[in-house]
Amino acid sequence: MRVSIYDKRLEADLQEIRGRLQAVAEQVEDNLRHSVRAVLDSDPRLANETLIKDRAANQATRALDHLCHLFVARHLPSGSHLRFTSAVLRLAVALERVGDYSVAICRVARDIETPLPDAVAHNIAMMGAHAGKALGTAFRGFVEGDPDSARTSHGIASQTAAIYPHAVEGLISAAESERCPARDLFGALLVFRLLQRTAEQADNACEMTLFAVTGRRKKEKRYRILFVDRDHSLASRLAEIALEETYPHAGRFRSAGLEPAPGFDERLPAFCRRRGVALPEDEFPRSLDEALDVGPHYHVVVGIGLDPSPHFDVPYRTAVLQWDLAEDGITADSEVEELYRALMVRLRGLMKTLGVRDDE
Repeated sequence: MRVSIYDKRLEADLQEIRGRLQAVAEQVEDNLRHSVRAVLDSDPRLANETLIKDRAANQATRALDHLCHLFVARHLPSGSHLRFTSAVLRLAVALERVGDYSVAICRVARDIETPLPDAVAHNIAMMGAHAGKALGTAFRGFVEGDPDSARTSHGIASQTAAIYPHAVEGLISAAESERCPARDLFGALLVFRLLQRTAEQADNACEMTLFAVTGRRKKEKRYRILFVDRDHSLASRLAEIALEETYPHAGRFRSAGLEPAPGFDERLPAFCRRRGVALPEDEFPRSLDEALDVGPHYHVVVGIGLDPSPHFDVPYRTAVLQWDLAEDGITADSEVEELYRALMVRLRGLMKTLGVRDDE
């Protein structure tokens, strides 16, 4: 099969973009590794050298951006070629951001006054290794068009995320037990956060790989939400029912009480029958501990009439809200329909904040 001159030119331009992207990614990965090493070794010389190298990486990123725009103007791509080009443009932004993270880490390295505590240094080294490996694997997978590499990178990035809360706890322990300048400890905290952000950028690169190769877009976020009240006899269970009715595909929803009642308020099953909602006969109010013992963390925990945060260890990624329905005119004597309407107003506001559409 003869290949036209145009096809040869198209493929040559694609190869040039791939080569440029790989080169920039390797430079950014090297800068990240050197910035972490500068912190661990308290090496201002290495930090300054890395700061200078970041300028070259920024220039290379801008050149890559220009090359992509030339490709679009020259070939008017569609289909997989258009997906590839748009993905490269987004990845160039990600690389520039990681470069900025490395610069910030280098500035921390220049200001460190004393060696960091061993536990803190160990966590920085571990997070740096995972974040750098995730970044490198993600970009190599993109250049090679390998979805499996993208999935591998996602797993490595997840390991970085898992280390972060333990690293912060270790930093707090070091602050309480060891004499270390506050500037250094705050700097270490910033390094942890920047390495976490680097892993998140690697995750974005994974999504871009899958998009460019398969055309598959990132799935809409699904949320895990828990409603908590005093006894789980009415309000929190009603909030769960309302959310399942209105946004059934937006996530997984649960409810619980701090001190579960022996059974549900008699008004709840009556309300469910009127609306045609099935309330299992063998279901009883559950405790907060029982609701929390279900595996992954909740994205949002909503306290109805109380603040649930003192009653459990709030995970790093969990947001805790408190709804005072008295502000909406709800009292102990209010009808269930009034309570339901007040909850629906709150729930729609929450879903809008989370970016969930009404048709989900």
